Amino acid sequence: MKQMNIFKNFSQFLEVKIGPMAASFANQKHILAVRNGVIAAVPLTIVGGISLIMAFPPIDPTRVSDNPNIFTQMLLMWHSWASANMATILAPFNMTMGIMSLFVAMAVGYNLSISYKMNPLSGAMTAATTFLLVAAPSQSVVVLSKINDSMSYPLIKKLGQDALPLKFMDAKGMFTAILVGLLVVEIARWLKQRNIVIKMPKGVPPAVASSFELLIPLIICVFGFHIISLLCESNFGMLIPEVIMKSLAPFVGAVDSAGGTFVIATMMNLLWFIGLHGPAIIGGVSRPFLDSNLLANASDKIAGLPLEHIYTTPFQDFYMQLGGSGATLALVFMLLWSKSKQLKGIGRIGLLPGLFNINEPIIFGLPLIFNPILFLPFVFVQGINGVIAYTVTEMGIVGGTFVTAPWTTPAPIGAFLSTMDWHAAALILCLIVIDFVLYYPFFKIYERQCIKQEAEGSDEVSK
Repeated sequence: MKQMNIFKNFSQFLEVKIGPMAASFANQKHILAVRNGVIAAVPLTIVGGISLIMAFPPIDPTRVSDNPNIFTQMLLMWHSWASANMATILAPFNMTMGIMSLFVAMAVGYNLSISYKMNPLSGAMTAATTFLLVAAPSQSVVVLSKINDSMSYPLIKKLGQDALPLKFMDAKGMFTAILVGLLVVEIARWLKQRNIVIKMPKGVPPAVASSFELLIPLIICVFGFHIISLLCESNFGMLIPEVIMKSLAPFVGAVDSAGGTFVIATMMNLLWFIGLHGPAIIGGVSRPFLDSNLLANASDKIAGLPLEHIYTTPFQDFYMQLGGSGATLALVFMLLWSKSKQLKGIGRIGLLPGLFNINEPIIFGLPLIFNPILFLPFVFVQGINGVIAYTVTEMGIVGGTFVTAPWTTPAPIGAFLSTMDWHAAALILCLIVIDFVLYYPFFKIYERQCIKQEAEGSDEVSK
């Protein structure tokens, strides 16, 4: 009884104190703009991911025996073809994930403009222009093949042609893109509130009027950020994205850790427990870090370097959220074989969605929300999965993630596609077994309670 009172008080605390704060945080305009902006770029990561899968087949030719089987021979042919055509295969990656920060800046500016009922296209254009200026200012370059030893410096200089450096348009520019997308819209909003805009006479077509309204905010943002960028270069010898990256390094390191996986997962599922969509709320803050880690890993893979990060978006989707939030896929299998008719029916409903990492039928049908018996596994099992998978990856037993697969991909397939490592699928099966063991004692308690209620209900009907 005492334990139930403690749990009841804890649940009330979450519902009364934490719930309103979390809901308010989730609906905050800037958080929504960042979350929606990053999510809008997900199709680009999938297209770029397909390019990476084609470029890096799951085989190491140096470890192949002298008498390979037919399947291995096919993989070797794939590897040989990919090596010979690497530049062509990676072109879609370079034009999607390779410049993803530009699209994120546009999407964040677009979404924040909508929330303020401003012209979203103007917000996107201003964000894109400003981001390019601070992250990829044009430079004069000379193609090496056009230079020979007899050329003088003035002649070499005349061969120069403008180019946009891509160094900070991938993962390294992600946080700059978000910051620029938010700031340029806030500047435009501030100017509009004070009526500092060019207004055209009545009768001017709306498209023309909108373009002139954009002019003053665009001038202020472009030249203002350009001056700041020049100051950063002169004082620190770095562009703005590099300054921001160095400033955020401690936070990135804290997120990309075994402890980070556990804390983020626990916070998500605590919110789910009181009926709030935890991934949507926490994801507004954590997703930019995870996507940035993934993009960095993709760049490392192309460069032939060891993957720098472990905790990425596909790592969370496939290793941690097995069957959906709370890692409920193992629980679905228990429900299917339950002696309770009610639980077995819920299991049948939840099986197909669960295989594709959708578990709202289980969360609301079982339910898991405000369920004191299943509280501990629902809140903590996902984080335990994260710690185990992080440790296994850190030990080098399983390869790191560098490809995005749709989050609805069944976990073993998604994990394999994200790593191009067969061991990842085996790790998923091991995690499901571990989840089964962790959920089982709590499930049996809940099952006995449900069977008892069903028996009492049938007795009342018979009377």
